[in-house]
Amino acid sequence: MTRIELLAVDLDGTLVDSAPDLAHCVDRVLESLGLEPSGEVLIRSWIGDGVETLLERALVHATGHEPDAAMRRSALDSFSSCYRLNLFERSRLYPGVRETLAALGDRGIRLACITNKRFEFADHLLEEAGIRAPFELLLGGDSLAEKKPSPLPLLAAARSCAVAPASAAMVGDSHHDYRAACAAGYRFFWAAYGYCRTIESDPAKPFTQIGTFGELERLAA
Repeated sequence: MTRIELLAVDLDGTLVDSAPDLAHCVDRVLESLGLEPSGEVLIRSWIGDGVETLLERALVHATGHEPDAAMRRSALDSFSSCYRLNLFERSRLYPGVRETLAALGDRGIRLACITNKRFEFADHLLEEAGIRAPFELLLGGDSLAEKKPSPLPLLAAARSCAVAPASAAMVGDSHHDYRAACAAGYRFFWAAYGYCRTIESDPAKPFTQIGTFGELERLAA
């Protein structure tokens, strides 16, 4: 198997368990609209398809109907104001993340963080978590014209690092990560400890499941 030269890594649900801070801000949004908060356990089950979808799911659950455009805008503005101040207050790195990133970097593996989170939030979150330095490239959901599951961010990362997609791998917890990796010609490692409980995969495009981030140190040899 081709040696991995570039490892692209998802953020939420792969590097950081960010659900506590996301849930905190979603509930503050609901309360600001006079609605009942949903709580972290339920909000965790809604994470994985971007902030806009997360907020829509919370609003539908709280109101029983689809929110109109004005409510969506108000919710997103309120959430952004809250989240900007709560990026890494309750959230935590998954076990082994810091050590594994250092070990991979020491072996010459290039590291890119590719997330659907806004670049601003992703950049500050990585800084606050103390793991920004290992990543030579960060692409947020607003960095390019398309985000995952489009292969565009992964292809852009490979091009930026001058690495062939066949020598690159993506590690993430969601179906968006898997679909982007398959379309870009990357290998895929599924972080089964993250937010998505299953991956609907193509038998012709198998992936490797990991139970901890630290397993990458051995698998990315």
